[in-house]
Amino acid sequence: MNINTDLNIAKPSIAGAASKVGEAAKTGGASFSDMLKNSINEVSRLQQDASRAVEDLVTGQTNNVTGVMTAMEKSDLAFKTLLAIRSKLMDAYEEIKQINV
Repeated sequence: MNINTDLNIAKPSIAGAASKVGEAAKTGGASFSDMLKNSINEVSRLQQDASRAVEDLVTGQTNNVTGVMTAMEKSDLAFKTLLAIRSKLMDAYEEIKQINV
């Protein structure tokens, strides 16, 4: 088992979505809401994959504990990243609310 390889595999796609937001803004591509929806869908997919991997391990369909742990970590990291983005958005909204017009 190579830890560096496992860590590279564990990087969730949501981190790449953040860089795509900047690219989309420059090129006039997808809107912010589309990128956010895609990120939420990606997190959901990763959570479903992790659940399926755990179920397969418990039922004996696989014995790849490393793969299951990698799927769980990918799901966890993507979810935590999405929560951090949500928190930042809520902070920005609260700050905008405080502006006197």
